Amino acid sequence: MSPDVVSAVDELVKQGVLDRRAAVAFRRAASDSLVSVRDELRVLLWVGVLLITTGVGFLVQQNVDRIGPLAIAIGIGLTAAACLGLAWRRAPAPSFVFESVLLLGALLAAADLAFVEVKFTALGAHWPWHLLIVAAAYATLAFRFDSKTLFSLALTSFAAWRGVSIAGVATPWGGVADSDRLLVEALGCGVMFIALGKVLERVRIKAQFEPVAAWLGWLLIVGVLAMRLGIDEGRVITAAALVGCGAVLAWFSWDERSLGRYALGIGAAAVGIGGWSFQLMRVLDGGGTAFSTVVVMIAAVVIVLVLRAHRAVGGSS
Repeated sequence: MSPDVVSAVDELVKQGVLDRRAAVAFRRAASDSLVSVRDELRVLLWVGVLLITTGVGFLVQQNVDRIGPLAIAIGIGLTAAACLGLAWRRAPAPSFVFESVLLLGALLAAADLAFVEVKFTALGAHWPWHLLIVAAAYATLAFRFDSKTLFSLALTSFAAWRGVSIAGVATPWGGVADSDRLLVEALGCGVMFIALGKVLERVRIKAQFEPVAAWLGWLLIVGVLAMRLGIDEGRVITAAALVGCGAVLAWFSWDERSLGRYALGIGAAAVGIGGWSFQLMRVLDGGGTAFSTVVVMIAAVVIVLVLRAHRAVGGSS
């Protein structure tokens, strides 16, 4: 609370410089009684959108035979078009309601395309391409309406297209296991997303999308390497890759004062060190107690590093 500011606001009201209604908000801010619920409202609206789309899915499942697939496809398509049309008319004045309507329209359009593909097999054996179509549509809407949410959906849809395509497209490598192809695809998508974010930031075109691309890129890289630790073959190399990627991410995130990505980097390096420790315990025939002790020590170091970083750089993402 700042008594001086409160007194100054009252004095401005007495002098007629400040309107009484405006003074109420300034007084509440100065007395620390004004609390922002912006993030909470956004989450609630997103939850509402997801509940609506989930409800549509259950409605379709329960009534597809009674209503008919063609009528359902047309109905969902018209609803999606109405939402997107309303968002288009309201642009460029984004708000919570605007973002929710835009997200609802985009999700319904993607669901309608998936429903059409399942019921009418428009693309046949090439059905994974509908994920690429959805990714392109999400990206177009994201750039048109400056939507980080749709941009993240565009990237995840693109990554899903690459992942699904592994099972349906013949590999040019011959004899390479699907797990290895998945590793290469995920790492490739992760690197591409990070590079895309840097390009957007460098050319100053939708630079606000850079954190989204960077987060998704690093999550793909770290996530697929962490999953790879469960395979005995090449565990030491995978752990080394995790430690290296985590160290690089933590180093650059520290320079950028990005606490979230710094914590992700430290966590990735810790998981890699844990993989080394597990492999070492197996070679030395160490017991589960020894490995548990190592894990606790690694976790303690991670917590200390993240807390010290929070005090030093604050809570930026």
